[in-house]
Amino acid sequence: MGKLLKFLGWLLGILIVLIIALVVFVSLFVDPNEHKETIVSEVKKATGRDLSITGDIGLSVFPWLGLELSGLRLSNAPGFGEQDFASLAHANVRVKLLPLVFQQTLEVDRVRVEGLELNLAKSKKGATNWQDMTGRHAGQPAELPADLGEEPSAGGLAAFSIGGVAIRNAHVVWDDQSTGERYEIKGLQLETGALSPGKPVEISLGLSLESQQPAMQGRVDLSGTLNTDPDQQVISFETLRLDLNVKGEGLPKEGLEAQLRADLALNRAAETLDISNLTITSGELVLSGLVQGEAIHSAPTFAGELKLKEFAPRQWLKQLELPLPETADPEVLQKLSISTAFNATPDLVAMRKLSLVLDDTHIKGDLELLNPAAPLYKFNLDIDQIDLDRYLPPPSEAAEAEKPAKPAKEEPLFPVEMLRNLNLDGNLRINSLTAQNIHAEAIQIRVVSKEGQLKIDEQIGRFYDGLIKGGVVLDVRGKTPQLKLDQQATHILAGPLLRDLTDTDKLEGSGDFSANVTSSGETISQLKKGLNGSLNFNFADGAVKGVNLAKMIREAKAKFSGGAVPIADEPEQTDFSEMSGSAVIQNGILNNRDLLAKSPFLRIEGDGKVNIVMENMDYTVRPVIVNTSKGQGGQGLEELEGIPIPIHLTGTWAEPKWRVDLVKVLEEKQKEKLKEKVDEKLQEKLPDLKEKLPDALKGFL
Repeated sequence: MGKLLKFLGWLLGILIVLIIALVVFVSLFVDPNEHKETIVSEVKKATGRDLSITGDIGLSVFPWLGLELSGLRLSNAPGFGEQDFASLAHANVRVKLLPLVFQQTLEVDRVRVEGLELNLAKSKKGATNWQDMTGRHAGQPAELPADLGEEPSAGGLAAFSIGGVAIRNAHVVWDDQSTGERYEIKGLQLETGALSPGKPVEISLGLSLESQQPAMQGRVDLSGTLNTDPDQQVISFETLRLDLNVKGEGLPKEGLEAQLRADLALNRAAETLDISNLTITSGELVLSGLVQGEAIHSAPTFAGELKLKEFAPRQWLKQLELPLPETADPEVLQKLSISTAFNATPDLVAMRKLSLVLDDTHIKGDLELLNPAAPLYKFNLDIDQIDLDRYLPPPSEAAEAEKPAKPAKEEPLFPVEMLRNLNLDGNLRINSLTAQNIHAEAIQIRVVSKEGQLKIDEQIGRFYDGLIKGGVVLDVRGKTPQLKLDQQATHILAGPLLRDLTDTDKLEGSGDFSANVTSSGETISQLKKGLNGSLNFNFADGAVKGVNLAKMIREAKAKFSGGAVPIADEPEQTDFSEMSGSAVIQNGILNNRDLLAKSPFLRIEGDGKVNIVMENMDYTVRPVIVNTSKGQGGQGLEELEGIPIPIHLTGTWAEPKWRVDLVKVLEEKQKEKLKEKVDEKLQEKLPDLKEKLPDALKGFL
């Protein structure tokens, strides 16, 4: 054994002497700069490109096997301009020789690259300026090595390490002439610590990015600690810091800044991904959370939590010089916060336990997106209170004044194509809602949209002291949208409702209302023309304001008789104890034949038509005075008691015209009085005629 060890020692000594001799020989007698022309020629043969080396080639052998290059330039492919495909100011790489020879370990010194410029391009026909060097044509897949995925051979490296990487002042351009896209990376700086499997390494990356479509410029800085464990196939990034500053079209002059902080861990063997301590910040906007992924390669599933810290959207948008939404209330958008749990798979994206606070409104519930290829949206939400009028644009009097009476072309009312592809299934509950100055409470809405049919069923538990329930169906499967409306309202206070809805005071009373109508069309005008169906109403203990029928009749009577128009301090309204009616709608024309209203001294009947398309009317009401000693203004109309008095209504809804047809009524009344007087005279003379008639007849005979 001693002789064997002695022999091996002599053998090792001889090997070391040979290596030292080889190093001395190479250092003294081999000058790589003498082989520049050979290198250029070989590159030309292999790639067809021109290579120029203006700097020196440095070669070291011991104790580091190293190569140093300066001033390299490689020409571009034909048809891509005169600029170089690639150029390099300086590069230096060294490998420790003895560990590589005796221990089969690769120890690389710090790799340095300076002034790298790379121009990547694609022609209008889709060819790239590097495919000629790969031996493939555009669109052909790269050939994979035959032994890809095989276990490393026994003769491989036992270990390797790199002292670090330093890339400075790199410049990369991507110019896609087929799409017009152009991106440019400037001043790329990459610095790493020592790289060794299983050991953490500090990484710092910085670059400037520019694009033409859209025209934007940005700065990206990234840093953190990278950990790798090849045996366990684990990669982690601790204390990741990503800072972004972007300027360009649609952004503030000072640019948009954002920061990301997180810890990442990827386990390829277990197919898991963990993102913890996640924080995304942009001004006052702060989003935090965590993400956990499982089976990320085979059947990816992600779950986690997200929280948007409370901030003022209005102030945030103002600071970023972004356009503020025009709202009727300038005090809205002062507070917004969101928190939710979520989970996502290839077939489902869901937000669970969603909690959203916007100013004074709190929204809670769940949202789901199923089957993204043919999306189905589901929701189940609760809203405590919301005043939509505060968030709508303010009314513009100038705009309304300048608005033409009838636009030349109406815009479609329904987004038909979107509705045809919309799959929606949801429930919405609102405790208190204000919209278009209408107030409602205890609202329940069920929405289903499928295959071009949108169905909405709603119930409003408190609506102006009453209840509303019904449904709306919109069918856009055919060429023309079809609309169906079925509504029932009970015990509604008409006065407050009309005041809030139209800002007018025309009707008082509590009543019931039902409507069952259909229509078709894409615009408001078309829907009015296609309106068909029926409606019913029944009101009690109210008044029609703006019209005093008794006063109108007295004034008409005075004018006819030539007397003075009476002056009465009476409200301009007609009281009723009950009012009911029904109507049939055909092609936008409402026809009513059974209006009936009653008051202590009046009984009113009416019939006529209302043109919904033209917004005008041709209607007649016939009040009958039933009692002049009671009720509203019956005094002075005793002689008209029991006689129907036609009142004709014409004109538009906004400016109706009234005409009392009292002439014929009074003429008939005068004729009736004259007939009564004649009859009285005849009755007075009749006894004398009976006595004298026999004597007269005798004399005649």
